[in-house]
Amino acid sequence: MKFLRAFFILSLLPTFLLQAESEIRMRGLENRVSSLEQHQDKPLNQITPCAGPRVKNGMDLAIFADFIYWTARLDTLTYAKTGMGNLTTHQGPNKGEVQSVDWTWDPGFKVGLGWSFCHGCWDMTLQYTWFYTNVGDSKRSQFLQPAFEIRTPSFSGLTIPPFERAHAHFDLHYQVGDLELGRNYYVSRTLKLRPFVGVKGTWQKQDYNVFYETIPIQLLPQVPTFDYSVRFDHSLWGVGMRTGLNTSWQFSKIFSIYGNIALTAIWLHYDIDRKDTFETLEPNQPQSNEITTVSIQDHLRLVKPVLEFAIGLRAESYFGCGRYHFLLQGGWESQIWINQTLYISISDHYDRFDLNLQGLTLRARFDF
Repeated sequence: MKFLRAFFILSLLPTFLLQAESEIRMRGLENRVSSLEQHQDKPLNQITPCAGPRVKNGMDLAIFADFIYWTARLDTLTYAKTGMGNLTTHQGPNKGEVQSVDWTWDPGFKVGLGWSFCHGCWDMTLQYTWFYTNVGDSKRSQFLQPAFEIRTPSFSGLTIPPFERAHAHFDLHYQVGDLELGRNYYVSRTLKLRPFVGVKGTWQKQDYNVFYETIPIQLLPQVPTFDYSVRFDHSLWGVGMRTGLNTSWQFSKIFSIYGNIALTAIWLHYDIDRKDTFETLEPNQPQSNEITTVSIQDHLRLVKPVLEFAIGLRAESYFGCGRYHFLLQGGWESQIWINQTLYISISDHYDRFDLNLQGLTLRARFDF
């Protein structure tokens, strides 16, 4: 009888042990849930802690201003080619070149306002960019031809002789506004990420004018000489969706390397115009006569991609017992508006060019 009682107790012992372990686990789980209920705002911050900047007892506002020193270019844009021979004169040309405008570096600016939300450590920034460039170039040669197709006046049997001189002028008015919603957080002690979404709006205007002068030699007594000019007017406005990622690689308490990337799909409304004009100089006639051979305009609505890149060095610090934050940074920035510029062509529909902007960007930011 004692043997059976001992055997029964031993057989129930594993059940008691499992029940006790289960009760311990349940109590541990209840304690965790209670802790989470008491600190509802901490689980997210423990996974991706907020990286600010956030000042103490402030208005959670920030103002910033950038000085930019950029160059704007239209890739493959040319206005003339030298080295073009002429069978009439039986004169062989020297090796020529493709002529483009003399792109320059010009100043501009950005200004912006930022504010931080109480919810989730989100922040929002509004930024405005202004930039203007005005460039030109000229070339004189006896073997010069336009870099694009032109339409001649309907003179009977007249072909265009080589031009003697060409002059091109290009200017760009560039204005952009960006609105971003993002969150800056730590993924490690030395790396901060700020993904964002938002919108981009723009208004831009380009004027491209090219003038050509003919060789002042009369090959035949009754054949007039003439000058030629073409004007491309290109204006647009648009708005689109923008997203990207800002990174900060911290290598000390104050200094870091930043690297940013953004992508926009922007809807653009185009107003495009082309006008070609010949100014004839009739023999023995004191006054010239203007003849317009091309006058075309078009309105387009297209979606174009915009790529933005930036890299540089940053220094930032808090002061005033954490009530203020100041940031200085400088680096290189590039923007590529793919196939953004459209010029009306005679044989094809359009000539397409990428608008590239790049250069130095210096920023000062103050949080209060």
